[in-house]
Amino acid sequence: MGLPILEMKKNISFVASALLAAFPLAVAAQGLNNILRLAETAVEIVDIGILIVFTIAVLVFGWGIVKYLTAAGDATKLAAARGFLWWGILGVFVLAAMYGLVLFVADALGIDDVGGGAIQPPEVRR
Repeated sequence: MGLPILEMKKNISFVASALLAAFPLAVAAQGLNNILRLAETAVEIVDIGILIVFTIAVLVFGWGIVKYLTAAGDATKLAAARGFLWWGILGVFVLAAMYGLVLFVADALGIDDVGGGAIQPPEVRR
């Protein structure tokens, strides 16, 4: 009774391995443009996510400032406010590093205009 189940598990694992081995062939058939477009989309999504979390980190830092100013000398409230301040500062620095990493990866992949692209100076018309 246990032998057919063992054979079935072997067959399932063989089919799964064969499909997994054939997957890169299907991806390679798509061409480079689709892969680059997928990479650009992924970088844009990560870029937007970093911006949202960066905004939250700045708000946490601001909330820490408000809590610190309204603590009125209470030691426990001051400690809680310092915690908000430290986590806000840490979040800003970590997210700035993540944004730099996203720009580095985008540059390594050859993706242009990440983060809105370069700022163009205004032109004077004559």
